[in-house]
Amino acid sequence: MEQIKILFFLLTSFFAFEKGHIAADKTTVTVHPDKQEIVIVQEGLFTVIQSGKDSTLVLEQWDNIFHWKENNTPWAKDLDSFSVKSFDLTGTQNTIRPKITLKYSNEESLRALGIWYNPEKNQYSINHIPEHNLKTKAGELNGNYWNFEGGNTFSFTLEPFLQMPERYQKSKVPLDELLAK
Repeated sequence: MEQIKILFFLLTSFFAFEKGHIAADKTTVTVHPDKQEIVIVQEGLFTVIQSGKDSTLVLEQWDNIFHWKENNTPWAKDLDSFSVKSFDLTGTQNTIRPKITLKYSNEESLRALGIWYNPEKNQYSINHIPEHNLKTKAGELNGNYWNFEGGNTFSFTLEPFLQMPERYQKSKVPLDELLAK
């Protein structure tokens, strides 16, 4: 079974950055098997700033993400099997919400995201990692796996930074604040 990837809650990991620094407090993942589409919406973008260099790097990464089409910012290699990839920013005042939509031609592609499909059971599964604080109404926890019915759209949310170590918590800066400076 594949491990669920940090890709879901590390925005910069969707793009080909070596060391990404922009993460999300909360990520909602929705899989639409009928459309062969997965939609990832992130909320509460933040970074951990430990030096002046970090601020500069995050601002450069944000510029490359914000202007991804104009800059031809490449997608991460892990996403090569997805036939269509799109990225949009939505939000309200002082709130940025990235939305990534990925189209796939077969369920094997989902393994790159840590989602496994069992055709015999017509069931999707992901590893249960308590620290990710996964919540869902559509899935069922069976041992170490969350299982979802194959014929239905399902979604789950992840909040992996609820128990962030204190030394990082002190250096955590909302992206909106950093961009406002």
